[in-house]
Amino acid sequence: MKRNTASFAMAALLAAPAVQAQITMGNETVGTVQIYGKLYPQFVVAKGQGSSQPGDQVSTLVSANGILGGAEQQDHGQRNAIDSQSSFLGFRGERKLGGGLKGIWQLEQSIEIDSGTGTFSSRNSFVGLSHGTFGTVKLGKMDTIYKEYGDTFNMFGISVVNFVSASNVLSNIGIGNGTASRFHERLNNTIQYQTAEFAGVQAGIQYMPDEKRGDPGRGPNANVWSYGVKYDSKMFYASLHQEIHNDFYGASQNIPDATIANVTSAQVTAGTTGDVHSRDQATRFTGELRISDDHRFVVDIARLKYSETGQPGVGKFQQYKKPNWAVGYDMGYGAWRLATQYVRAGSGTCQLTGGMDCSTTNLQSWMLTLGARYRFDRQTFVYAIAAKLSNGAAARMDNWNSTDPNRGEDVKQLALGINYSF
Repeated sequence: MKRNTASFAMAALLAAPAVQAQITMGNETVGTVQIYGKLYPQFVVAKGQGSSQPGDQVSTLVSANGILGGAEQQDHGQRNAIDSQSSFLGFRGERKLGGGLKGIWQLEQSIEIDSGTGTFSSRNSFVGLSHGTFGTVKLGKMDTIYKEYGDTFNMFGISVVNFVSASNVLSNIGIGNGTASRFHERLNNTIQYQTAEFAGVQAGIQYMPDEKRGDPGRGPNANVWSYGVKYDSKMFYASLHQEIHNDFYGASQNIPDATIANVTSAQVTAGTTGDVHSRDQATRFTGELRISDDHRFVVDIARLKYSETGQPGVGKFQQYKKPNWAVGYDMGYGAWRLATQYVRAGSGTCQLTGGMDCSTTNLQSWMLTLGARYRFDRQTFVYAIAAKLSNGAAARMDNWNSTDPNRGEDVKQLALGINYSF
């Protein structure tokens, strides 16, 4: 009987019509398996201009005397590229275990259709248990609660790892473009719990331990806590969420002046950071007003805080607070949909040890994105998107996949793409 069931499921898979958005096989007895994915390659044209030059006024977190040094910087010229963005293929399933409990699993991976590469289970992949009353627990590699509950604008569903993603500015420090300071992430080796939904309200908490903690000679304890609560109804969405990175040294790993940074990236990797510890924290509110299926307003208000203790001396980095926000609107008319979003990162405030002066001059950035989409059916659409990222003379926000912009360099990008979901 089991052999016949499996044969029937495979036949159903092979005979599934092209209009089926997601292919599911199996039944409640043997469990279900679903195949799904999204492919959205795009042709991109990008160009940089306005790089900061020696002598420009900058934050003392960039240069201790507030004046940019070094060699003259040349802007990045126009670059054309074919990018597959975050195209992916996934498999997921579930099986009823009795008493309202079911086992769930998912394996999802990026598909680099522009280069023919990819890594198995590189995206959200987990095994878990789910109950309609008691909630869901999952273990594996997953988006954090901070990412899942916030920054919901997601232009046309194609903004992940794309230059129009608000997280490029909303969730980063801007002193440098290193990833250690970035929130809104997908983490390895995590355990996550989310409550069941009651009257539109749901809460979640997630933890990533430091798997190298306890190794001889290692000082830091690099762990992550992410948690939040959300309310979702047909007309309104609201969430408040927070994430804490312990011993990620997000500030020091992005501060280019070695006289101010407390540790180096090499020391962080080796675990030889001595008595220095860090606590990086992001708190964000996300809200949506859905006037109808064709009109949606989205707002994000984020406060980032980077702190380090145990510094060996005065004039060392101690704290940086950064206020960021974003507003977006999208509307639909028949097969067409239009969207725009403005994201702003403030200069913030900073402190150095020993009461030394600390300025955040020209650490501000902003990004404006625009997009249009035409849908052929529920699986296929074409789109055009554009963005301008403007960096202050001290800032180095980065939304360019193909290269790393210079400090202060503004980036303009335009893309035409095709999306196919299944």
